Amino acid sequence: MQIRRVHIQNFRCLENIEIEFDKITSFIGPNGAGKSTVLRALDWFFNGAKGSELTDEDCTFGSTSNEIIVEVEFNGLTPEDRKALGHYATEGIDKFVAWKYKKEDGSEIMTGNAKTFEPFLAIRNAANATEMKRIYNELTTHQPELGFQAASTKDAILEAMTTWELGHADQLADSELQTNFFGFNSQAKMAGLFDFVFVTADLRASEEAADGKATIIGRILERAINRQSADQEIAALTEEVKDKQQAIYDRNFQQQLDSISNDLTDAVAQYALGRKVKVQTKDLELQPPKTQFAVSVLDSEVETHIIRQGHGFQRTLLIAALQLLAQHKATAEAKGTICLAIEEPELFQHPVQAQAFAQVLRRLAEDTDQNLQVTYATHSPYFVEPQYFDEVRRVNRATQKNTARSPEVEVCMTSVTGIKSKLNGYLQGATVDNQIQGVCLNRLPEALFANGVVLVEGTTDRAVTEGAAERPGNASLALSGIVVADVGGKNNLFLAHAILTELGIPCYVVFDGDKEIATRMNSRGKKRQDIAQAESDSKKLNRKLLKYLGATEEDWPASNVSDSFTVIEDTLETWLKLNWPEWEQEKDHMVAAGLGSPDKNSLIYKHAARQAGANPPPLFSDILNKIHSLL
Repeated sequence: MQIRRVHIQNFRCLENIEIEFDKITSFIGPNGAGKSTVLRALDWFFNGAKGSELTDEDCTFGSTSNEIIVEVEFNGLTPEDRKALGHYATEGIDKFVAWKYKKEDGSEIMTGNAKTFEPFLAIRNAANATEMKRIYNELTTHQPELGFQAASTKDAILEAMTTWELGHADQLADSELQTNFFGFNSQAKMAGLFDFVFVTADLRASEEAADGKATIIGRILERAINRQSADQEIAALTEEVKDKQQAIYDRNFQQQLDSISNDLTDAVAQYALGRKVKVQTKDLELQPPKTQFAVSVLDSEVETHIIRQGHGFQRTLLIAALQLLAQHKATAEAKGTICLAIEEPELFQHPVQAQAFAQVLRRLAEDTDQNLQVTYATHSPYFVEPQYFDEVRRVNRATQKNTARSPEVEVCMTSVTGIKSKLNGYLQGATVDNQIQGVCLNRLPEALFANGVVLVEGTTDRAVTEGAAERPGNASLALSGIVVADVGGKNNLFLAHAILTELGIPCYVVFDGDKEIATRMNSRGKKRQDIAQAESDSKKLNRKLLKYLGATEEDWPASNVSDSFTVIEDTLETWLKLNWPEWEQEKDHMVAAGLGSPDKNSLIYKHAARQAGANPPPLFSDILNKIHSLL
């Protein structure tokens, strides 16, 4: 079983959100948007609050309710899952839903959806075992034709009801059932089915390397090492020590204790007859120690404690331990799923190491034998592979207008199917499939993390835009979290824009109208039929792009700056030569100085736009203002 969907209400900044999960789910978005809060809400659902219970301060600021709800839907149930869940997952049902509540009075309960025999609800919700037995006996007496098993204890009654329901699926109805035995940690019913391991950004490797029930290393050792034989020997040794210790006591103290017992009895007899006093050694409270293991690091020939290692190595050890935990989980007798939830997996890692972590965890998650699900909250493009944009969940936080409430948080996602639907009439499905790898992998890694994106056709367009924005007096794009992304061609603007806007990332488009395309091709000696075809294709593409952007369709649009896009009548380069001669002069000066080739060179174009002796024409200022208005 795996997490398919999560609904969170009133938990910190997450007032009411619903999120779909995949085999790998990557949470991205600005700082403070709520990425880690999603993982912490799930950690509370699965593992409970660590160190203290949730309080009203954990509720969404400004909320009228103090009740917190986390709902988790699982799918992909295995036969082992169904057996353990019983009436919670009867035959034919492929999903299971569970809720956890922090009630208004501070109490916490967990419930689950179930197919159940309605008269059994009163029994399962009985206040105590005596009440449960009374109701069950009344039911079996008044409806003997149903063939209920005789049962006299709480466990026997629960087992009898579950067995009956499994054999009478046609008489069951949907219900939300509250239980006291339900849960995911310790010895709870779900413990062997789903294990949620949360690695926070501040988690210390030295703590997780200790041999404990809840630590990562402890879980690995529990699955990898059979302590039973050693524990039995230690238990026997403990009993032997207790026997020998008692023999020592008897040999050294028995005669003395008998004497003082007799003396005390005689003294007491002077005041009260018929009683004796006995002084003896106290029963030994010697418990067999549990087998314990310790982890250290051999650095060359020096053995050190983990805490003495650098932060990078400690984080590496944590990720490696998680990998090993997943592998041992897969080979253990319990075939339940393990979910690795990692906050900032790139923390303290150099880029190559971060990339290696991402590759290893993806390989593990995609291995069907591992029963592993992975989710991150990350700021690193190494853990968000753009070709898997359908795994990305972009967490966005709306501008706060009412200070009496928390800002609204939304979680955006998309899919190949969703993108094809949005681009229907603009790009064919086969074209989307062909473009996805190149556009996403090579053009959008940084854009996925931006607060806003400027989409341009090519590298020189990007260079000029960035250079002009970096001139003194202009507001920094980088400081505002705005990225300029070139998409590798005008026809790729559709796909890039669709993916980013579906993920809730504001986009501004700058493109060329190519009005003089025939003149340029003719000057290069191109064939007349090729020129005619290129001119026709450019007209069609202009009309489609303008329609997609919500503007009036034209064959050759004039240069224009609008709220969502800018079109340059011909090309940006020809426009710069005509309208910003200082840019052309600076570019030529750099080429003459041997700093670059006369051909298109993004570094020279950017430097010329940044260093030109005069400011760019007003059209560029208008573009930059529109870009900043995205946020």
